[in-house]
Amino acid sequence: MLILIFFFIGFIPSYSICSQFYSYGYRNSFKTVPVDLANINIILSAPHAGSDMPNDIPDRTIGGCQRNDSKVCTFNYNDPCLNGTRCKVTTVQDFASFDPFTERIAEELYKTYNISPFVVIAKWNRKKIDFNRGLEEATFNHPKAIKAYNGYHNYIQRAIKKIQKKFNGKGLLLDLHQHGQGNYTMVGIGLSAPQLNNNNLFSTTIEFLIESSCPEDRNDCIRGSKSLGTFLELHGLGISYPSLNNPKPNNNTFYKGGYITNQYSSKINVIQTELSYVVRNEFDSKIYVQKYVQALLSFMKVNELLGKK
Repeated sequence: MLILIFFFIGFIPSYSICSQFYSYGYRNSFKTVPVDLANINIILSAPHAGSDMPNDIPDRTIGGCQRNDSKVCTFNYNDPCLNGTRCKVTTVQDFASFDPFTERIAEELYKTYNISPFVVIAKWNRKKIDFNRGLEEATFNHPKAIKAYNGYHNYIQRAIKKIQKKFNGKGLLLDLHQHGQGNYTMVGIGLSAPQLNNNNLFSTTIEFLIESSCPEDRNDCIRGSKSLGTFLELHGLGISYPSLNNPKPNNNTFYKGGYITNQYSSKINVIQTELSYVVRNEFDSKIYVQKYVQALLSFMKVNELLGKK
């Protein structure tokens, strides 16, 4: 089933999605499309896209501290950890430098379909801040990093409130990442590899979608004909887990979604896509963006999830 969508959604000023009209958050730690310019119920989040390294923000590579009398790590940028051992944090970037993929998706949505999504894109490197972690691990409790972190998540919260008001709560928060684990895409909806492998398909981050589109067979929205993974494959983007043809990741490394996916799933459908580094670099980037956007819109259209102002 290959579904292509070509449609027109209202008139938007020509500057609405141009890069020079992005707004910038605290000390340019992230960039956004102003919420008043968005006209569709899609939020694009790219928490690991940044490459900027502000000198006055300490590196998170020092790690957290697990005290000798505790099993829990604490995260403070000025902690010498004299009475404990360091616990590692992940600081590897999804991309070697700034990752423009999410911005290109936003541009394709506007230029081809006249759609302006909500967009928030990290500019600071993950070594300085991780917008896809809880506040303490993300910022190591550095006051400037905390301000940046709160700004990023305040934007997501404002976007969700807009969707709740304008689209009766129906929408999608898409958290975009890239991985180097293999030539496949991971579609994270809160289900781990063991859960998918054992057909335990409950407690997802797309419960609103399942309730409205797949109430009789939740499998159809998770890894069936209505799942995002299926549409990614149908549009020529390689293997996706889970999908109709590839329902189980089996022994492959699989990420079920991180902090953002879990944090906001009680308010809106949330999906984390971990895109294959191999696939990303085999195709012309413009063609890949076009295919991804077509798959996304097809998925939303089939599930009657797409809304417009």
